[in-house]
Amino acid sequence: MRNFYLLILAISLISCDNTVYENYYSFENESWNSDSLKSFDFEIMDTLATYSLSLNVRHSIDYEYQNLFVFVSGEVNDTIELMLADKNGKWKGSGISDVREFTHNLKKDKTFSKKGKHSINMEQAMRYGASEKIQHLPNILDVGLIIKKQDD
Repeated sequence: MRNFYLLILAISLISCDNTVYENYYSFENESWNSDSLKSFDFEIMDTLATYSLSLNVRHSIDYEYQNLFVFVSGEVNDTIELMLADKNGKWKGSGISDVREFTHNLKKDKTFSKKGKHSINMEQAMRYGASEKIQHLPNILDVGLIIKKQDD
């Protein structure tokens, strides 16, 4: 009987997940090239619902910078500065060992005007000193997009 209740609890927890879309891109050699545009293509069928869109970045603790600039285009257009560490160098993301995951809320209460396919693109936009851009940004492992349907 106890196993039955545990099964019911597990099913109810799984069914409460409002995730509509979740996808990650891993970077070869753990380096995000400036010419590497990542496209997240997803489908929205409920135009009356509101959604939250989150950008996730996984990086190693060997990442050399405190921040990460990202160009976002498509359903959301913005240049975002992610503060991955505080002034003292303490990582803000969660994780154990040498990998950290940082989540940034791209958009809350987003509605979509049409059903069907949509897209959000991301590219790294890091600059350093006099250089126009950092061509190969090391120690970035993955970038991801999570879309969740918000409860009313």
